[in-house]
Amino acid sequence: MSTSSTAISGRVQRYILDGSDEDLGRLLSIAQISEDAARTAFDRVGVRDGWTAIDCGCGPIGGLAVLAEVVGANGRVVGVDFSEPSLSKARSVVAALGLDNVEVLFGDVNAPAIDGLTGRRFDLAFTRCFLMHQPDPVHTLGRIADLLRPGGWIVVQEPLRSPRPRSSPQCDALTAYWELIHEVLESAGVPHNTIDGLPACARAAGLAVINQSGFFTVVSPELGFDLHRGTLAAAKDRAIQSGRTTEGRIDQLVSELRAAASDPHDWVSTPFYLDLALQKPVTAHPTG
Repeated sequence: MSTSSTAISGRVQRYILDGSDEDLGRLLSIAQISEDAARTAFDRVGVRDGWTAIDCGCGPIGGLAVLAEVVGANGRVVGVDFSEPSLSKARSVVAALGLDNVEVLFGDVNAPAIDGLTGRRFDLAFTRCFLMHQPDPVHTLGRIADLLRPGGWIVVQEPLRSPRPRSSPQCDALTAYWELIHEVLESAGVPHNTIDGLPACARAAGLAVINQSGFFTVVSPELGFDLHRGTLAAAKDRAIQSGRTTEGRIDQLVSELRAAASDPHDWVSTPFYLDLALQKPVTAHPTG
Protein backbone atom coordinates (compact mmCIF):
# COMPACT_ATOMS: atom_id res chain seq x y z
CA MET A 1 0.00 0.00 0.00
CA SER A 2 1.36 3.43 -0.94
CA THR A 3 2.01 6.16 1.62
CA SER A 4 -0.91 8.14 0.18
CA SER A 5 -3.26 5.16 0.40
CA THR A 6 -2.17 4.48 3.96
CA ALA A 7 -2.89 8.09 4.92
CA ILE A 8 -6.35 7.94 3.36
CA SER A 9 -7.08 4.65 5.11
CA GLY A 10 -6.08 6.18 8.41
CA ARG A 11 -8.40 9.13 7.88
CA VAL A 12 -11.31 6.88 7.00
CA GLN A 13 -10.75 4.89 10.19
CA ARG A 14 -11.61 8.03 12.19
CA TYR A 15 -15.13 7.87 10.77
CA ILE A 16 -16.89 5.04 12.58
CA LEU A 17 -19.86 4.82 10.18
CA ASP A 18 -19.75 2.69 7.05
CA GLY A 19 -20.47 5.17 4.23
CA SER A 20 -23.00 2.85 2.59
CA ASP A 21 -25.85 4.09 0.38
CA GLU A 22 -28.16 3.81 3.40
CA ASP A 23 -25.73 5.81 5.53
CA LEU A 24 -25.47 8.53 2.86
CA GLY A 25 -29.27 8.68 2.68
CA ARG A 26 -29.38 9.10 6.45
CA LEU A 27 -26.94 12.01 6.24
CA LEU A 28 -29.08 13.66 3.56
CA SER A 29 -32.10 13.41 5.89
CA ILE A 30 -30.12 14.93 8.76
CA ALA A 31 -29.12 17.84 6.52
CA GLN A 32 -32.74 18.43 5.58
CA ILE A 33 -34.10 18.52 9.12
CA SER A 34 -31.17 20.72 10.25
CA GLU A 35 -31.65 23.45 7.61
CA ASP A 36 -33.45 25.94 9.86
CA ALA A 37 -30.86 25.62 12.63
CA ALA A 38 -28.09 26.22 10.09
CA ARG A 39 -29.79 29.32 8.68
CA THR A 40 -30.22 30.72 12.18
CA ALA A 41 -26.56 30.16 13.00
CA PHE A 42 -25.36 31.75 9.75
CA ASP A 43 -27.61 34.75 10.32
CA ARG A 44 -26.21 35.08 13.84
CA VAL A 45 -22.67 35.63 12.52
CA GLY A 46 -23.87 38.06 9.84
CA VAL A 47 -23.31 36.06 6.65
CA ARG A 48 -23.80 38.34 3.66
CA ASP A 49 -24.15 38.09 -0.08
CA GLY A 50 -20.75 37.54 -1.64
CA TRP A 51 -19.14 35.70 1.28
CA THR A 52 -16.98 32.63 0.71
CA ALA A 53 -17.69 29.57 2.84
CA ILE A 54 -16.29 26.08 3.37
CA ASP A 55 -18.11 23.05 4.78
CA CYS A 56 -15.57 20.81 6.51
CA GLY A 57 -16.56 17.16 6.29
CA CYS A 58 -19.56 17.96 4.11
CA GLY A 59 -20.54 14.36 3.39
CA PRO A 60 -23.24 13.95 0.72
CA ILE A 61 -24.64 17.49 1.24
CA GLY A 62 -23.99 18.80 4.78
CA GLY A 63 -24.66 22.52 4.86
CA LEU A 64 -23.83 23.12 1.18
CA ALA A 65 -27.37 23.94 0.03
CA VAL A 66 -28.03 26.39 2.87
CA LEU A 67 -24.60 27.97 2.50
CA ALA A 68 -25.18 28.40 -1.25
CA GLU A 69 -28.44 30.18 -0.44
CA VAL A 70 -27.09 32.56 2.20
CA VAL A 71 -23.92 33.65 0.35
CA GLY A 72 -25.92 34.24 -2.83
CA ALA A 73 -24.92 34.09 -6.45
CA ASN A 74 -21.97 36.37 -5.79
CA GLY A 75 -20.57 34.08 -3.10
CA ARG A 76 -18.69 30.79 -3.32
CA VAL A 77 -19.04 27.60 -1.29
CA VAL A 78 -16.58 24.71 -1.07
CA GLY A 79 -17.35 21.32 0.42
CA VAL A 80 -14.43 19.17 1.56
CA ASP A 81 -14.54 15.48 2.49
CA PHE A 82 -12.17 12.50 2.31
CA SER A 83 -14.89 9.93 1.48
CA GLU A 84 -15.16 9.35 -2.26
CA PRO A 85 -18.69 7.83 -2.02
CA SER A 86 -19.84 10.91 -0.09
CA LEU A 87 -18.22 13.24 -2.61
CA SER A 88 -19.79 11.40 -5.53
CA LYS A 89 -23.21 11.77 -3.93
CA ALA A 90 -22.50 15.43 -3.08
CA ARG A 91 -21.59 16.21 -6.68
CA SER A 92 -24.83 14.59 -7.86
CA VAL A 93 -26.91 16.53 -5.33
CA VAL A 94 -25.16 19.83 -6.13
CA ALA A 95 -25.82 19.30 -9.86
CA ALA A 96 -29.44 18.26 -9.30
CA LEU A 97 -30.12 21.33 -7.16
CA GLY A 98 -28.36 23.64 -9.62
CA LEU A 99 -25.99 25.00 -7.00
CA ASP A 100 -23.72 26.82 -9.43
CA ASN A 101 -21.80 28.59 -6.66
CA VAL A 102 -20.72 25.30 -5.00
CA GLU A 103 -17.69 23.11 -5.66
CA VAL A 104 -16.77 19.88 -3.89
CA LEU A 105 -13.17 18.83 -3.24
CA PHE A 106 -11.47 15.70 -1.98
CA GLY A 107 -9.32 16.39 1.03
CA ASP A 108 -8.67 16.08 4.74
CA VAL A 109 -9.00 19.27 6.74
CA ASN A 110 -6.35 17.95 9.14
CA ALA A 111 -3.77 17.72 6.36
CA PRO A 112 -1.27 20.56 5.78
CA ALA A 113 -2.73 21.28 2.34
CA ILE A 114 -5.77 20.43 0.20
CA ASP A 115 -5.59 20.41 -3.58
CA GLY A 116 -7.62 23.32 -4.93
CA LEU A 117 -7.42 25.42 -1.76
CA THR A 118 -3.86 26.71 -1.90
CA GLY A 119 -3.84 30.41 -1.11
CA ARG A 120 -7.61 30.61 -0.62
CA ARG A 121 -9.07 32.07 2.56
CA PHE A 122 -12.73 31.93 3.55
CA ASP A 123 -15.10 34.20 5.43
CA LEU A 124 -16.91 31.28 7.06
CA ALA A 125 -16.31 27.61 7.90
CA PHE A 126 -18.99 25.17 9.00
CA THR A 127 -18.94 21.77 10.73
CA ARG A 128 -21.80 19.43 11.56
CA CYS A 129 -21.18 15.95 13.03
CA PHE A 130 -17.52 16.31 12.03
CA LEU A 131 -15.59 17.33 15.13
CA MET A 132 -17.25 14.47 17.02
CA HIS A 133 -14.99 12.10 15.03
CA GLN A 134 -11.70 13.97 15.62
CA PRO A 135 -9.08 12.60 18.03
CA ASP A 136 -7.48 16.05 18.43
CA PRO A 137 -10.16 18.74 18.12
CA VAL A 138 -7.71 21.52 19.03
CA HIS A 139 -5.55 20.58 16.04
CA THR A 140 -8.57 20.24 13.76
CA LEU A 141 -10.00 23.60 14.80
CA GLY A 142 -6.59 25.14 14.24
CA ARG A 143 -6.44 23.73 10.73
CA ILE A 144 -9.92 25.06 10.00
CA ALA A 145 -8.87 28.47 11.34
CA ASP A 146 -5.91 28.42 8.93
CA LEU A 147 -8.46 28.33 6.07
CA LEU A 148 -10.09 31.57 7.25
CA ARG A 149 -9.28 35.21 6.68
CA PRO A 150 -8.45 37.20 9.83
CA GLY A 151 -11.79 37.92 11.51
CA GLY A 152 -13.44 34.95 9.78
CA TRP A 153 -16.05 32.75 11.46
CA ILE A 154 -16.53 29.08 12.29
CA VAL A 155 -20.05 27.81 12.94
CA VAL A 156 -19.95 24.51 14.82
CA GLN A 157 -23.01 22.28 15.24
CA GLU A 158 -22.02 19.02 16.93
CA PRO A 159 -24.11 16.52 18.96
CA LEU A 160 -23.54 16.21 22.68
CA ARG A 161 -23.31 12.84 24.40
CA SER A 162 -25.79 14.10 26.99
CA PRO A 163 -28.65 14.97 26.97
CA ARG A 164 -29.40 11.92 24.86
CA PRO A 165 -32.03 11.64 22.13
CA ARG A 166 -35.51 11.28 23.63
CA SER A 167 -38.93 10.03 22.64
CA SER A 168 -42.42 10.10 24.10
CA PRO A 169 -42.84 7.62 25.65
CA GLN A 170 -39.13 7.07 26.17
CA CYS A 171 -37.54 4.16 24.31
CA ASP A 172 -34.74 2.51 26.29
CA ALA A 173 -33.03 1.43 23.07
CA LEU A 174 -32.41 5.11 22.23
CA THR A 175 -30.37 5.57 25.40
CA ALA A 176 -28.46 2.32 24.93
CA TYR A 177 -27.59 2.96 21.27
CA TRP A 178 -26.46 6.57 21.82
CA GLU A 179 -24.18 5.57 24.67
CA LEU A 180 -22.73 2.77 22.54
CA ILE A 181 -21.99 5.16 19.67
CA HIS A 182 -19.90 7.32 21.99
CA GLU A 183 -18.11 4.32 23.46
CA VAL A 184 -17.12 3.31 19.92
CA LEU A 185 -15.95 6.86 19.16
CA GLU A 186 -13.73 6.72 22.23
CA SER A 187 -12.34 3.38 21.11
CA ALA A 188 -11.38 5.10 17.84
CA GLY A 189 -9.35 7.69 19.76
CA VAL A 190 -11.88 10.48 20.29
CA PRO A 191 -11.51 12.05 23.77
CA HIS A 192 -14.26 11.42 26.31
CA ASN A 193 -17.09 13.94 26.02
CA THR A 194 -15.11 15.80 23.36
CA ILE A 195 -18.05 17.97 22.25
CA ASP A 196 -18.65 19.19 25.81
CA GLY A 197 -15.10 20.55 25.76
CA LEU A 198 -15.24 22.27 22.37
CA PRO A 199 -15.34 25.84 23.74
CA ALA A 200 -12.09 25.20 25.62
CA CYS A 201 -10.63 23.49 22.53
CA ALA A 202 -11.55 26.51 20.43
CA ARG A 203 -9.78 28.88 22.81
CA ALA A 204 -6.73 26.60 22.83
CA ALA A 205 -6.74 26.82 19.01
CA GLY A 206 -6.58 30.63 19.24
CA LEU A 207 -10.26 31.26 18.47
CA ALA A 208 -12.70 33.52 20.29
CA VAL A 209 -15.96 31.94 21.45
CA ILE A 210 -18.51 34.61 20.53
CA ASN A 211 -21.76 32.71 21.04
CA GLN A 212 -22.80 29.43 22.67
CA SER A 213 -26.23 27.92 22.28
CA GLY A 214 -27.84 24.59 21.48
CA PHE A 215 -30.81 22.95 19.85
CA PHE A 216 -32.59 19.73 19.12
CA THR A 217 -35.29 18.92 16.59
CA VAL A 218 -38.43 16.89 17.21
CA VAL A 219 -39.49 14.68 14.30
CA SER A 220 -42.04 11.98 13.59
CA PRO A 221 -41.45 8.56 15.14
CA GLU A 222 -41.13 7.02 11.68
CA LEU A 223 -38.34 9.39 10.65
CA GLY A 224 -36.67 9.71 14.04
CA PHE A 225 -36.35 6.04 14.87
CA ASP A 226 -35.27 5.29 11.31
CA LEU A 227 -32.45 7.86 11.53
CA HIS A 228 -31.26 6.52 14.87
CA ARG A 229 -31.51 2.92 13.66
CA GLY A 230 -29.54 3.86 10.54
CA THR A 231 -26.79 5.48 12.62
CA LEU A 232 -26.39 2.33 14.70
CA ALA A 233 -26.50 0.03 11.68
CA ALA A 234 -23.81 2.10 9.97
CA ALA A 235 -21.58 1.80 13.05
CA LYS A 236 -22.11 -1.97 13.41
CA ASP A 237 -18.81 -3.21 12.01
CA ARG A 238 -16.70 -0.69 13.90
CA ALA A 239 -18.66 -1.31 17.10
CA ILE A 240 -17.97 -5.06 16.92
CA GLN A 241 -14.31 -4.47 16.05
CA SER A 242 -13.97 -2.18 19.06
CA GLY A 243 -14.85 -5.01 21.42
CA ARG A 244 -17.41 -2.78 23.17
CA THR A 245 -20.38 -4.92 22.09
CA THR A 246 -21.41 -8.01 20.16
CA GLU A 247 -23.17 -8.56 16.85
CA GLY A 248 -26.13 -9.99 18.72
CA ARG A 249 -26.48 -6.89 20.89
CA ILE A 250 -26.27 -4.58 17.88
CA ASP A 251 -28.90 -6.59 16.02
CA GLN A 252 -31.15 -6.52 19.08
CA LEU A 253 -30.92 -2.72 19.39
CA VAL A 254 -31.48 -2.24 15.65
CA SER A 255 -34.56 -4.48 15.88
CA GLU A 256 -35.90 -2.54 18.89
CA LEU A 257 -35.42 0.80 17.15
CA ARG A 258 -37.10 -0.50 13.99
CA ALA A 259 -40.06 -1.82 16.02
CA ALA A 260 -40.35 1.46 17.94
CA ALA A 261 -41.11 3.30 14.69
CA SER A 262 -44.46 1.49 14.49
CA ASP A 263 -45.20 1.59 18.23
CA PRO A 264 -47.47 4.32 19.64
CA HIS A 265 -44.89 7.08 20.14
CA ASP A 266 -45.80 10.76 19.82
CA TRP A 267 -42.38 12.09 18.81
CA VAL A 268 -38.65 11.43 18.67
CA SER A 269 -35.86 13.97 19.05
CA THR A 270 -32.52 14.33 17.37
CA PRO A 271 -29.45 14.52 19.60
CA PHE A 272 -28.92 17.84 21.35
CA TYR A 273 -26.47 19.89 19.31
CA LEU A 274 -23.95 22.31 20.77
CA ASP A 275 -24.10 25.38 18.51
CA LEU A 276 -21.01 27.60 18.62
CA ALA A 277 -20.01 30.76 16.81
CA LEU A 278 -16.21 31.05 16.83
CA GLN A 279 -14.14 33.89 15.40
CA LYS A 280 -10.56 33.99 14.21
CA PRO A 281 -8.77 37.05 15.63
CA VAL A 282 -7.95 39.82 13.22
CA THR A 283 -4.35 39.36 14.36
CA ALA A 284 -3.93 35.70 13.54
CA HIS A 285 -2.90 33.35 16.34
CA PRO A 286 -0.32 30.81 15.14
CA THR A 287 -1.65 27.23 15.11
CA GLY A 288 0.19 23.95 15.14
